Amino acid sequence: MVTPVTRRAFLLGSTGAGIAGVPWHTGRSRATEGQDGSDSDSDSDAVAVVSQHHLATDAGLEVLAEGGTAADAAVAVACSLSVVEPWFSSALGGGTWALYYDSESEEVTSVDGVGPVGSEATPEDYEARAGDHGMHQSIVPGAWDGWMLWLDRYGRLDLEAVLSPAVDVARAGYPVSPGMENWLGRREDRIEERPDAAEIYMPDGELLEEGDTIYQEDMADTFESLAEAYDDHREEGRTEAVQAARDHFYRGPIAEEIVDFSEEHDGYLTLSDFQEFEAEIVEPISIEYDEDDAVRVYQNPPNSQGITQLLALNVLKEYDLSDIEPDDADAVHVVTEALKLAFADRYHHVGDPDRVDVPVAELLDDEYAASQRDRIEMDEVMEWPLDSGLSESLFGDTDADHTTTFHVVDGDGNAAAVTTSLGAQFQVIGDTGIHLNNRMRMLAVDDDDPNRLTPGYKVRHTSNPYMATRDGQPYILGGNTGVDTQPQGQTQQFVHVAEFGLDAQAAIDRPRFETTAFPSTQYPYDVGNTLEMESEFPSDVIDDLEDRGHDVGLGGSFGTANMIVVDEDGDLEVGAESRSATADGRVTTVDRP
Repeated sequence: MVTPVTRRAFLLGSTGAGIAGVPWHTGRSRATEGQDGSDSDSDSDAVAVVSQHHLATDAGLEVLAEGGTAADAAVAVACSLSVVEPWFSSALGGGTWALYYDSESEEVTSVDGVGPVGSEATPEDYEARAGDHGMHQSIVPGAWDGWMLWLDRYGRLDLEAVLSPAVDVARAGYPVSPGMENWLGRREDRIEERPDAAEIYMPDGELLEEGDTIYQEDMADTFESLAEAYDDHREEGRTEAVQAARDHFYRGPIAEEIVDFSEEHDGYLTLSDFQEFEAEIVEPISIEYDEDDAVRVYQNPPNSQGITQLLALNVLKEYDLSDIEPDDADAVHVVTEALKLAFADRYHHVGDPDRVDVPVAELLDDEYAASQRDRIEMDEVMEWPLDSGLSESLFGDTDADHTTTFHVVDGDGNAAAVTTSLGAQFQVIGDTGIHLNNRMRMLAVDDDDPNRLTPGYKVRHTSNPYMATRDGQPYILGGNTGVDTQPQGQTQQFVHVAEFGLDAQAAIDRPRFETTAFPSTQYPYDVGNTLEMESEFPSDVIDDLEDRGHDVGLGGSFGTANMIVVDEDGDLEVGAESRSATADGRVTTVDRP
């Protein structure tokens, strides 16, 4: 039986492949040139890129080969995913939280690329339309401004070089993947009623199918217009050129087109919403996970839900997992119960910190984690409703699948962990090619909810990639998609590496589970009180969990995940989502510029 220990046991052993020796999936990660991720010669450096599409991974590696940093490569990957995975993310129409490790300063920072609710929104009007799709679901797209901040602070290449892989793929076309065909079918009714989307996805009146070639010509034009705005001011300096690309979007013709479209289709966005918006590079939040090995886990601060993963890990870090397997019923149970407590705190406390007081320090305090740990029983399960462990009298009250994740490590040791999101509504804005988000569906309308819809303030954003360091150097970069699944899959994969000694691909391949014992982020905010598990778990494990009181549901898969791990020798490992037909991760070497 797993029990908390006063002094944690940190397991470094390896447990092999899949359950009962059977591999769960065949991974798509691979090494090229320097097969082990090490330098193949003295003039080359090992680099790694992993993403949900091989063409986006290609883009990141191309930019690294041209001398770009992890920031340059990350923007290239993000823009390429906008082209080839336009239902999951958009560098132009979505939102982003991301973490960056700068090897020169040895500092981890977080970028808040999330825009606010439109100033014309009201809870009353939105509630009447919350179950419908359309422009009223869109907030100000903040991702582009966040990416530009990264390029300004951490980048090296000019914007045209960073955008060229995305532009080339958009113009040359690419084959429709099984995943895209699936999402096109699921959103056929919306595409049919939106001429700008139908022109792309139903060019001959019928939905494109797997293997058909798809083009994103208008999106390529928009990327090129941003590069031209940058070039027009390049002689003034790189920062001024980046600012010109920001202004072209938020205070120029792109914002004007989006707002015109919003007004025409009953949205909430105004020009002032765009003109006043600026992304920020902010301090991340973190916990010390293992004092002996100096492992620290970083997350994005509120308004991101990233604190949820840290809350769970803070509880889990004192459990001795040394005598069990990764998918033992004890391991599943204790992780599930820790996640329930973490999500209860997310529900009760986390929103836009400019609107509500989020007690971050108190929530991440070790004594608070110990008190939460005391709430877990190994032979019983907790169900919603769950109170927060924080005293309301002490801290006051809180009144006033649609993501992709990717990671990059460059030859200088800079590292980027990214989860960026859109929402699969195929809302295309005129001839810009921009696919706009539907993030409003993740706002609450209750007066006392910390995530309450408030014009000019931000949604509690589900994107929350994480980064762990060991001895101050990058150790694990990870992310898992899927709204409320994100912190859950990420916690499982982190534990599989840090506690059970699995390599990156094995950690990604392990079957996943998720608890639904909290109100869903998405309207209508249902509570399931179930433990959903992928079907690869052994029957005896499921029986054990049901005996403890878990209401187990079997089947499906829970999000997509990608991971980079830097092992104890400094070699790079990639774990690419093996549940996806297009995911790709590569370790290779590039010549130093």
